Amino acid sequence: MVVPGFYPIRGGAETMVREVSIKLNDMGVQTHVMAFNMDKKWIPKWRGKIEEVDGIKVFKIPALKLLPSSPRISMNVNLIPGNFANIMKQYDIIHFHEAELSFPLFSFLIKKPKILHLHGINVDFIKRYHIHRMMFKHVTNYYIAITREMKDDLIKLGISQSRIIYLPNAINTKFFTPGNEKEENLILYLGRITPVKGLHVLLYSLRYLKRPAHLIIIGPINDIKYFQTIMRLIEKENQNGKNRVEYLGVLPSEEIVKFYQKATIFILPSYWEAFPMTLLEALACETPVIATPVGGIPEVIKNHETGILVPPNDPLRLAKAINYLLENKDARLKMAREGRKLVKERYSLETVCKKLCLVYKQLLKRID
Repeated sequence: MVVPGFYPIRGGAETMVREVSIKLNDMGVQTHVMAFNMDKKWIPKWRGKIEEVDGIKVFKIPALKLLPSSPRISMNVNLIPGNFANIMKQYDIIHFHEAELSFPLFSFLIKKPKILHLHGINVDFIKRYHIHRMMFKHVTNYYIAITREMKDDLIKLGISQSRIIYLPNAINTKFFTPGNEKEENLILYLGRITPVKGLHVLLYSLRYLKRPAHLIIIGPINDIKYFQTIMRLIEKENQNGKNRVEYLGVLPSEEIVKFYQKATIFILPSYWEAFPMTLLEALACETPVIATPVGGIPEVIKNHETGILVPPNDPLRLAKAINYLLENKDARLKMAREGRKLVKERYSLETVCKKLCLVYKQLLKRID
């Protein structure tokens, strides 16, 4: 597994790589991880190391930052890696993650079966720049699309359907399980503090709620100016005295799962998403979801079956959905049961890793 960043960097791709690697090792498929040695994207260290994270052998590769940093010039190649080729040559399959092309480009001459696992894709950027499009189309044998929308986008970019594998994200349903008791009127937001996630829309919607609510916000700060705006909105909402809002920062998984279990509703008011892991985690804990119909979200959230879909940037519609769920316990319980059932059947680590093993076997046969 080759991913630009790994622990202590935390995000959807990093979480997926960690969970899948642990599961594959448990299944007897020896799986190691390679990442750049950095604690924060994109600030690398020019010293490498090998460490063990959650029982996974991790190669932290030294790197230099590529200058200039403009995506238009760098073509989404951010770093120049140190010596890593000899490590890659020891493996049967190289499984890249994310559309960042530093590792794929510099391993072009390594003749091993390669997969590029896309956790998000900027189609407009790839279409606009011919050099990047050519690199993107030739650095790997196969592509994994985590949503059907992404699969269609890859076909539009000129990639043969025979080279595209649809494989959605997965979570550990034995870790993310329902709790014993819900806290009345507790709303949870978990995600990066950045404008694209629409947290400000959720805060604006609170003024239209019919009953007092307690909003918990968990997640890393990706945009300091936006974060300052969010903190002002939180302060103003708390001063109004009706609702209570708390920002708890970044928490370990053991703490996060407790909030999923206690929450009455989980809300993801994003303007854009690929296939958010938080959505699956909330549903696995039998917490109803309100989200926007962007990216792969409609593949999971069927309106008024496993959650409620609302338009992006619409505080009134969001408030209406929140009010409905807070006032209708039977609807919440039904969506909660259906949500966990769906995740266990389609998005559990066991299900997805079995499919991934079949992909590996087929890939080795085709390459041979």
